[in-house]
Amino acid sequence: MNLVINELKLQWIEMRQYWFETITSLGFLLVMFLGVFFGIKGFVLQQGDNQTLDSLIFGFLLWTFASTAYGSITRSVIEDTQKGYIEQLFMCPKGFVGLMLSRSLADIIPSLITVTLMAYLVMFITGNWLNINFLAMYATLLLSAPSLVGFALILCGLTLVYKKIETVSAVLSLLLMGLVAIDGLPFNAFSLLPFASGATMAKNIALLNEPFIMTHLLIVSANSLVYLGFGIFIFKFFEKKAKRLNLIGQY
Repeated sequence: MNLVINELKLQWIEMRQYWFETITSLGFLLVMFLGVFFGIKGFVLQQGDNQTLDSLIFGFLLWTFASTAYGSITRSVIEDTQKGYIEQLFMCPKGFVGLMLSRSLADIIPSLITVTLMAYLVMFITGNWLNINFLAMYATLLLSAPSLVGFALILCGLTLVYKKIETVSAVLSLLLMGLVAIDGLPFNAFSLLPFASGATMAKNIALLNEPFIMTHLLIVSANSLVYLGFGIFIFKFFEKKAKRLNLIGQY
């Protein structure tokens, strides 16, 4: 818990120090989404399908959260490797994985606040007001976030060995749009993908106000546990390889 608190303090310090970067990043996401929204709004209204616009707004919120959960530790490891002090992080008493998990949780908590603010801002600008159950959305996103963290740990392991994977990371960030758009529930082949079932469950409960289904909860929980465990396993594999080849302190 102390690690999480310290990481939250660090997040706050960096946000204040680099406030311009924080604002411009959020502004870029907002402008990008509004361009897509108003670009298809006319076509959708001609079809008389307002639900598509609602799903688009909610999908944007899910993608914003997923990008943070997935990209926080990946970006952190890449930057720490480039700055040359990644080796020092391995001296953390809680272990490097424990540090990364704490850092991820510290990034996820503020992202829920960001998603909430973005939700009202987007709804105000677009005029599409959604009846979102934020409490249900928070619970579902927190439950499904470990699957994204596990996937990010795999990329962190690759970073230790191959150093530069920014292109792969950027492409996978875009693929997150597909994960929040596909139907991962009820159980199907898409349910095996990270976060897909969690995104569908969040949409069903928080946006469509569908009843809670226990089997869906089990699917999302299993997906999170499997990907988190698999991510830690793969990261440990690449960590051992990097140490054996003396690559951790090199860039």
